[in-house]
Amino acid sequence: MPGTSLYEAATPRPEVLEGTLTEAIFAASLDEVAAGTAPDAYGDPETFFGSTHPSAGLKQLLNEVLGRVGGGKPDAAPVIRLEENLGGGKTHNLIALYHAVSGGFAHEQASEFMDPALLPRQPVEQVAVFVGTGTGATSFAERQGIRPKTLWGHLALQLGGPDAYAHVSSDDRALTAPGAQALRRVLDGKPSMILIDELARYLQVADGVTVGESTLAKQTTAFLMAIMEAVSAEASSALVMTITQTAAAYGSSTQSMLDALTEARSLMARKEHIIRPSEEADLPQILARRLFSRIDRSATKEVAQRYVKVAEEAVRKGIDLPESAMSGAWIAEIEHAYPFHPALIRVLDKRLSTIPNFQRTRGALRLLARAIRNLWSTRAEGVELLHLHHLDLSAPEIVEELTSRLDRERFEPVVRADIASQPGGEPSNAEKVDAKMGQAYARRLAIAAYLYSLTADVAGTPAGELVVAVLEPGDDPAILSKALDTLEHYCWYLHTDARGLRFSTEASLVKLIQDEAQRIPMGKVKERAQAILEELFRDSALKVRRTWRGDDVGDHDDQAYLVVLHWDELCVSDPTGAVPDRVRALWERTPAGGNRTYRNRLVILAPVESRHEAMIATVRAHLARESLWDNTEVRSQLSQENQQKLRQLHGSSRLEARVAVCNHLSALYVPQAQGLVGHQLDIVTQATQKQNQTDAIVDWLAAREKTLAAGDKPLDPAFIKSKLGQFFESPQTTMELVRAFARRTDLKMVLDRDRILGLVVDGTRKGAWEYHDPTRGADGWATKSRPEVPVRLAEDTLLHPLGSAPPPAPVACPMCGKVHGAEGCEALAAAPIPEDAYSSQGAAAVALAEVRQAAIDSGQKRLKELTISIEHNGSGGGPELARLLAMVPEGIQGVGLEYDIDVQSEMANPQHQLLVRYRGVAADYQSLKATVQQVLQGRPAVLRSSVRAVFDPAAELSGQQIQDVSERARSTGPAACQVRFVTEDGA
Repeated sequence: MPGTSLYEAATPRPEVLEGTLTEAIFAASLDEVAAGTAPDAYGDPETFFGSTHPSAGLKQLLNEVLGRVGGGKPDAAPVIRLEENLGGGKTHNLIALYHAVSGGFAHEQASEFMDPALLPRQPVEQVAVFVGTGTGATSFAERQGIRPKTLWGHLALQLGGPDAYAHVSSDDRALTAPGAQALRRVLDGKPSMILIDELARYLQVADGVTVGESTLAKQTTAFLMAIMEAVSAEASSALVMTITQTAAAYGSSTQSMLDALTEARSLMARKEHIIRPSEEADLPQILARRLFSRIDRSATKEVAQRYVKVAEEAVRKGIDLPESAMSGAWIAEIEHAYPFHPALIRVLDKRLSTIPNFQRTRGALRLLARAIRNLWSTRAEGVELLHLHHLDLSAPEIVEELTSRLDRERFEPVVRADIASQPGGEPSNAEKVDAKMGQAYARRLAIAAYLYSLTADVAGTPAGELVVAVLEPGDDPAILSKALDTLEHYCWYLHTDARGLRFSTEASLVKLIQDEAQRIPMGKVKERAQAILEELFRDSALKVRRTWRGDDVGDHDDQAYLVVLHWDELCVSDPTGAVPDRVRALWERTPAGGNRTYRNRLVILAPVESRHEAMIATVRAHLARESLWDNTEVRSQLSQENQQKLRQLHGSSRLEARVAVCNHLSALYVPQAQGLVGHQLDIVTQATQKQNQTDAIVDWLAAREKTLAAGDKPLDPAFIKSKLGQFFESPQTTMELVRAFARRTDLKMVLDRDRILGLVVDGTRKGAWEYHDPTRGADGWATKSRPEVPVRLAEDTLLHPLGSAPPPAPVACPMCGKVHGAEGCEALAAAPIPEDAYSSQGAAAVALAEVRQAAIDSGQKRLKELTISIEHNGSGGGPELARLLAMVPEGIQGVGLEYDIDVQSEMANPQHQLLVRYRGVAADYQSLKATVQQVLQGRPAVLRSSVRAVFDPAAELSGQQIQDVSERARSTGPAACQVRFVTEDGA
């Protein structure tokens, strides 16, 4: 919900909106007020006091002086010195005092500025004014036919005319200081007020006039001591002087004056009183009174709370802000500074006011008047306080105020390049950031940082302080913070260090890099980008083919390809739109021009047009950083801080360039059921970018279940049979099944042929088809009931429809040695079936848990015998055997361990086979272990194995021994096995 708009809460004075606040109006002149020639802003008492803030210093001054000359305060100080830096309100307070003693105060108006009881009943007639900047050493204005030559003659004529001048006329002509008695005669016991402004400037010129062995400046200092003594002796007389605190304005004369005053004060300490016309806390009210005719302060609390709320939101989003921006003190500070933002007041009062050419109040009024006029003419939305960034640096008059007027001419190109462009000029770097982000935050931040930077020898401003200075209710703090980070990488003259951010006329590292980048030819940039591209994409599970190298993209069933296109060949405008002709031609046609058969064996990666320029710019910046780092002469001229930054940038730029190239090549075309389909790859970051980016493409395909690789979930034979339809209605070679996967885009892209081998075995055992190896004759058939034959993928091995295999030859009964018919074996029928045996199959942990629970549910207590069996067909049998044997390790007390391991593997010649068979205790197997592992390593094999553990005494089903086996099953057990328990009930 919007807060109270500044346009509703405040009304600027007409002269502010009309632009009639001229330099003359800003430059308050006591001389002109006394002469009646000042503009109404200073010369008309009602107008003057209407725009004057009744500061504590002004109230004290009026009460002291008017109380003394009017007689209402006998103990008031006779001599008052206003002490403040340039622009601190001294002259303004003297004008207020002049109007007050001259009858310019209406009684009802006086109560706001002083104790009305101290106001003289009649205007004070003897008033003398001297402004040190308005005269030469001995050239004073003629008055009543007399042209005085000294300060004392000038003041005497104003106080009492020719009669008073007569008391000091001889000293005036001789340029020698009169004594205190002569000056008391000038005062004549009447209410008198003497105002002396900027005496130090006069002393500077008077020092060049010789008076005997002295100078007119020294005589003036002597006069000052005498007039202080005279005024102190006259009960209704007062002397008010101003002097700057330092020698910044007038050189050594000011310090000489301070030395003289120090000597005088040692004599007059009881009489002199120092008043500061305004304190730091008065500045917002002074400015507000001078610039606005109406301010509704009922809105201040609401506005302050809204600012605290947005600061708290920023902190919740992880932005580091000063704690003071979220406290009750911050609310009070905003209320006090209203309608100005506290940061604006701080910069005006603490930063700009320290620059000699910027007078604290006058300079602030000039700036703010122009800012207010611009703001009210544009009516920018959402303005609740006047901020630093409302000093619009695109306005020529404001830029002049903050550059040449402050002897900061060299900052003007800084403003134009980094902060705010001239109307019709090229956008500044901050404006470019705003255009990129769609928010006007960077320009705000840049203006604030610039204003903080104008003070010499001051550290940079912390990022959090800058954010607070520009943060307004309704802003998105996260985007604002991001804008500040981005600004650091765009600005040419913005420097950052551990202390903060600061603009300087010295080019930043950003500018040096950009200048160096402009010197790098495009050919070199493209050459490096291509080198990065070739380094990024290398052979992996997909073999990389680079079109610009003329790599063969053959039509093969045995290899999957990643085809990479060059940006000079094609840049895709819409990766998910229509497939470009060049891409489609690669996918549909072979290099020789024929139709491509195996279209499910290649994916195509192409550059995206919208990311091309960013890639080129990043690679160019990488080359620029590299060049600067390698140039020891340039590097030696950098500060230690910038050398460290350059080292960091050089270290990170290669990775940034790799990421940019990765992101450029982000249009991936993948064969799918509906044909070739384009996809936009996710943005690559420094964290996600891989050493071989081909692996990232493989991962992307795997995540979308397009590929079939080692470790993937086995294919469902019934699903594949339904997909291929008529394929299985007649005998087909196993290699034709491989080729079907290479042709059919609605199937997975096979990256590991062992997965097809496993599919053939699984389909045989589940009765989806039957397998035959003719090289084995009648023994080469594998069916659901006879799955033992080793399977291989070859042109001479076949898949048959169900029922193709001949019936098996008769087999002798293992119990009696005879061949039986359907009636079965009497001996086998007579053998007892153990009632205490339980079995299950599946993943080791699951099968073991099921068998154990079944035994417990049947009332069994102890385990006598445990058997775990596995069968594996294809490669990878070694790890499966290792997992099985780890289930029950050797050497467990009270456990007898037996292994049954049967391995069949074909050699290079399909007619030759290697058979390994072992049955016996675990200890004796160790001598065969290496041989068995060698057989299982690197070649397909049929593996059948079991581990039988006999517990003596029987193990408790809920005991630690069975718990240990269960733990092993969960951590390293086989993926598929059969588990059998033989138990006893413990009766």
